[in-house]
Amino acid sequence: MRIKRLFHVHLAALLFLSAAPCCEALTINLQYPGSPLFSATLDPLAKAAINAAASDLSTAITTSLNSVSPDFYSGSSGGANVTLGFEFNYRNPVTDAQTVISNATISANAVNIFVGARSLGGNTLGVSSPGFVQLDNSQFSGGGNSGGWLGAVAIAESKAETAYKRGGGPIVETAKGSASLGNVTANINVDFGITYGSLALDWDGDNNGAKDSDAQLSNFWHFNHTTAVAAGKNDLYSVALHEIMHSLGIGTSSTWNAVKSGTSWTGAQVLAITGSGANLINSAGDHAASGLMSRRISDGAQQEVVIDPTITTGTRKSLTELDLAFLRDIGHTTIIPSFPSTPGDFDGDGDVDGTDLQTWRNSFAATANGDADSDNDSDGRDFLIWQRNYTGATSFVAVPEPGACVLILTIALTLPRRKLFHTR
Repeated sequence: MRIKRLFHVHLAALLFLSAAPCCEALTINLQYPGSPLFSATLDPLAKAAINAAASDLSTAITTSLNSVSPDFYSGSSGGANVTLGFEFNYRNPVTDAQTVISNATISANAVNIFVGARSLGGNTLGVSSPGFVQLDNSQFSGGGNSGGWLGAVAIAESKAETAYKRGGGPIVETAKGSASLGNVTANINVDFGITYGSLALDWDGDNNGAKDSDAQLSNFWHFNHTTAVAAGKNDLYSVALHEIMHSLGIGTSSTWNAVKSGTSWTGAQVLAITGSGANLINSAGDHAASGLMSRRISDGAQQEVVIDPTITTGTRKSLTELDLAFLRDIGHTTIIPSFPSTPGDFDGDGDVDGTDLQTWRNSFAATANGDADSDNDSDGRDFLIWQRNYTGATSFVAVPEPGACVLILTIALTLPRRKLFHTR
């Protein structure tokens, strides 16, 4: 993989971002049900890295979400009345057990994510999933004229769906059930959006089924998000960033599934950047394709997207232009990154490619349309700048000045094995 090593920069300090003026940042509330997460010694750095990932996503995502309160919804029709109750369900990140929150309410613009650590096995660094909404039988009640039953349930169902879709963001799944009065049965289908989620990190790097010692964990994870990632270590910040995005609907929601077709993507926001949706999704359908590249929103440099399925040890990922576009395609709103033009991008389309070379050829010694060094002409020096910033495939290029061929050499390197992300 070709990710450059970089230092972490909080999005709030970046210069090339513009946010939608009407929206506030999404609030990602992290909760740590297991104490300690890794150990009392390691937790300060570990939690700082995870909190930084959540903060950077909170700054980048401007989705407005309605509050959910109360957790029961009633309907009346034709002499019948019904009350439907709901509860949240998520996976406990420490025990992996299904956990129920019976009071299914949540604040506006908030997503609550439970974070823990346990043995994950294999090459898996983290697992995550959004929370679910389900019917709560303990709050169900109804009666009256069975002839109005279907109408009463439909009214309560509609109220619940309006609440749990939250007014924005992706649709995670549909809560399903049925309710009967006499011999009349009404099916219940309530679409719901993002509310809760869970994130579990691996504390068993040697896969022996037991928690590693602090020394082993320090050799396995790079905990400090403010320093460059040490060789051979897995960057905790990058993994947390990736997994939190799954809890927000990337690869895990009904909306995601609706915008992909096999390994192709149909969302307009991504296509506006890539031009084609072919081969943008991995074969499992839950990540971007491995090795998909995009511009980092921090500096415009090329980087593998955060939401592809792997990361190379000794490297760090931060949010890219395509990561945000995928989020927008599943219903989120985000900041829109803008980038200073790259010297050699003569047609202003955001990349330096063969089209720009043709512009330079046509302009050579004639106009300043192929001017990359701001000296108001198009000459061999401008070609050399184009060559340095060229984003296309290796090729031989004939140069009018100085009259020789330039060979662009690509060297293949053997990098450390990749560690796999995993989603449930």
